[in-house]
Amino acid sequence: MTTSGDLQRRLEPWGAVDVEAEVSGLRNRVWTIRLRGEPCVARQNDRAGEALDWELDLLGALHDEGFTVPLPIATASGEHRIGGLVVLSFIEGREPEGKRDAELVGNELRRLHSLLPARPQRPGFRTCHELTTTDTGGDVDLSLLPPEDAALCRSAWRELPEREPAVIHGDPSPTNIRIDGDRVGLLDWDEARVDSPLLDLGALPDAESAGLPSADFDRARLASVAWEVAVCWQLESDYARRRLRELRDLSS
Repeated sequence: MTTSGDLQRRLEPWGAVDVEAEVSGLRNRVWTIRLRGEPCVARQNDRAGEALDWELDLLGALHDEGFTVPLPIATASGEHRIGGLVVLSFIEGREPEGKRDAELVGNELRRLHSLLPARPQRPGFRTCHELTTTDTGGDVDLSLLPPEDAALCRSAWRELPEREPAVIHGDPSPTNIRIDGDRVGLLDWDEARVDSPLLDLGALPDAESAGLPSADFDRARLASVAWEVAVCWQLESDYARRRLRELRDLSS
């Protein structure tokens, strides 16, 4: 178990740091900190170095394109990570509420999907379409699911309308979004990859905010729920089983 003192020592390469609180502990460990008096976030990630570097490079590219995203902060010697430990800028705002906010989020996700379509796949990851014929990619291992439930996930992904693969956020749930006026901040890019943009859009509240015909949104929602089942099966089993019940209901 990492204590506040241990973490503070590990963060010394970034400068004068005060550790405030641990705010997450499922896929990654995340802490709010103050770096030279400014609010920041420290995150411990267990991904392979190449996959983590892909994410950090993406955040820099998105920032340059005007997206509001956590920006990696370099150590005094210019490193953006030490092992799996990174420090990211803090994004102000509140979680989305209501129709207007949902439309803002949908617009920002579609801008993301149209802006960076040609980026190479994140090392170790696969698209949902590739996972219809293989078991593993990123955090997904379909061999761990009961065969009938893995087949249900694959069926949902096969039914997705054709879209050019693009960089997607991967987990645009309300807890990973910050609204500040008309600005949309997108947090937690740990599940970002190249995949069908419909997986992001299917996580939105309705077809209107997703900018999709109703039939396409229904298939996108089904595929997005299937992804949540598969990606959370090991680490968040109660949540994954709740989403599995939803997937079964939507598929019936």
